[in-house]
Amino acid sequence: MLQQTTVEVVEKRWERFLARFPSAFDLAHASERAVLAEWSGLGYYARARNLHRAARVIAACQEFPNTLEGLRDLPGIGPYTAAAVASIAFGIPEASVDGNVVRVLCRLRGFKLDPKAPHTLARLRNEAQALVPARGAGDHNQAVMELGALVCTPRAPRCGACPLRKLCKAAASGKPEAFPRAPQRVKPRSIHLVAGVVERRKKVLLVEDEYMVKGHLSVPMFPVRDGERPANVLRKGWERIARRAVTALRPVATLRHSVLDRRYVVSLFTFKEKTPSPPRSRQPEADERSSPIPFPPSKIRLLSPSQIARHPHGGLLLKVLAAWREHGR
Repeated sequence: MLQQTTVEVVEKRWERFLARFPSAFDLAHASERAVLAEWSGLGYYARARNLHRAARVIAACQEFPNTLEGLRDLPGIGPYTAAAVASIAFGIPEASVDGNVVRVLCRLRGFKLDPKAPHTLARLRNEAQALVPARGAGDHNQAVMELGALVCTPRAPRCGACPLRKLCKAAASGKPEAFPRAPQRVKPRSIHLVAGVVERRKKVLLVEDEYMVKGHLSVPMFPVRDGERPANVLRKGWERIARRAVTALRPVATLRHSVLDRRYVVSLFTFKEKTPSPPRSRQPEADERSSPIPFPPSKIRLLSPSQIARHPHGGLLLKVLAAWREHGR
């Protein structure tokens, strides 16, 4: 959970996650849907899937690996996580290098390097490894990470409180924030979607997310190309996959949501469905019998807002429901 996420965000969620899955064996026997539901809102959902896969490997082996090599063999475990677990849990003298450690070492040594570049990380791992003591490696790694998180911060570092100040080349320069060099930013992509909230039997209709996180639930969404009207895209899209005509289409809000380098603009509507006519009692034509159902009923979930928290969902769905409650109901 702490990969790419702060302790403040993780703290309460970790306790809840552990209460639901108290051991690797409990996690291994859970469904992916249950794991994603408990992870909802934390982002970077590949972490949840890898954690689930790792638990299944551990359950199959009937033991938790206690070597650096064994930890690296688990799904989703890279050099940083393997070193952190190995040093903290088993006292193995291996340097754990995360973004905080990179910043501390670059400032300490006066390196104006791109912190994301592979050659920078290789160099800094060697620097960090040389500092790891034979005993107390876990405490050392945690201390350096905490120093970066709480004192040697990206902006406005608290150099006066730093125990390494007298050794720090960045502090001596008078411009510690210039170290390390700012990485090249990836130009964000803008993506326009249209989304619709529709109720059946006084419950919100949700479908499987096809545009952000596989396995999550979302309201129906469709991509909007340049020159297209969002309302028309929603109407045609829903009629195509649900085979129900859209009526009472009403705009609610324009929402913005970011995932990594993707910037989503979501035109949100509410709509109603025209109940399909009952089938006539006749034998279907050959082409009708062979035609697949575009959107099987098994892919649809009808949930009340209070039930959604127990299912996998992302931050966009919460924004959609909030806007719907405020403007659309």
